[in-house]
Amino acid sequence: MRFEKLREQVLLSTPSEKEVLINDLRDSFSVFYKHDNVSACPYCTSKHIVKNGIRKEFHRYICRDCKKSFTFRSKSSLRGIHKLNAWNLFLEDFMSLNITPIRILKQRLSVSEQTIFNWRHKLLATLISMEVKYKGEKVEFDELIFLVSRKGRQQMGINRKNKHQYKQWRKSQRGESDHTVKVFAAYGRTSGLLELHKSGMGRTRKTDVEEYFTKDKIQDVTVYCDKHPAYRGFFKDMKIPHETFLSTLQHVSRDNADVHNQTVNSYCKNFKEFVNGHLKGVSTKYMDSYLKWFQYLQATKTELNKQLDKVDQKISFDIKENLRKQIIQDQNGLDIYRRTEFNFTAYLRRNGRTNYGVCKNHYYNTTMADIGTQIFLPPSES
Repeated sequence: MRFEKLREQVLLSTPSEKEVLINDLRDSFSVFYKHDNVSACPYCTSKHIVKNGIRKEFHRYICRDCKKSFTFRSKSSLRGIHKLNAWNLFLEDFMSLNITPIRILKQRLSVSEQTIFNWRHKLLATLISMEVKYKGEKVEFDELIFLVSRKGRQQMGINRKNKHQYKQWRKSQRGESDHTVKVFAAYGRTSGLLELHKSGMGRTRKTDVEEYFTKDKIQDVTVYCDKHPAYRGFFKDMKIPHETFLSTLQHVSRDNADVHNQTVNSYCKNFKEFVNGHLKGVSTKYMDSYLKWFQYLQATKTELNKQLDKVDQKISFDIKENLRKQIIQDQNGLDIYRRTEFNFTAYLRRNGRTNYGVCKNHYYNTTMADIGTQIFLPPSES
């Protein structure tokens, strides 16, 4: 009854009063309110937890085992997020499965470009651990290449005098070289699942394919790919059924029209347009994030199409709720985001690069001792 009276008063308010009320509500509301309750400690995974008061309208907990206090945001990518009004508007755009240009969001939300950039990549980092496994189906496999990019970095030795020459050099690069980054792409015809994975730099080697196709990734599958010697050598050694074709023949076998990888090629083309057209280029450092974001978009579309095919059943797939759960349940995204700079320099070092430049993002001004090393560095440097 009380709520109904309040609702009536709001409806009778003037537009300016409603606008003030909306802003006040956004400052005290989170779209993750449904996930306020937690079932285990994010630090030690113990379920021996009890409520310990309320902080900013959300329950706070304490673990009886490790004695640490936490909320549902602790150890997640939501930790340290402030400016709830702008944050909620940003999430609304993010969960609509769009990537609005940062400069437009800056004007719309009245926050700095760096803040929006940090918000975006904290959330994208929760998707990096997404892994697809293929079982009992035909898998199309291919790769796409990008020139290594250090977009947004400083002290790269490029000045006004040689900038034009550097751009011309980049335009002249074609095919595989020591200056290109490989992205493996796999698509399961039965599951409809796509996976994009950043591999090493330079020409593809058999060891690159071996690192990607682990034993638990493909089981009882037939792989369709071109006649790249690294592919054929790996699948032959591992005794994995595979059929090949000449890549010059539009990626289709002469003998069997069913043997092709045109579907995964279409996804690769769309991703390149997404990176080069919509995003105006992506730094190699953040390539993993955008690969998994594109992969998540395709997985969402696939799930929606499956639901739409069930004409006699009610659609039960909630895009926003699914993404909320992904963000809340992930406990590694924040650490992955904080290690991005270290992972990138390790990646360059592992592929023979010596000029790393300097990251402009002050968020990375953290020593390795502060965030730990774990296994993010290559074995020879850990």
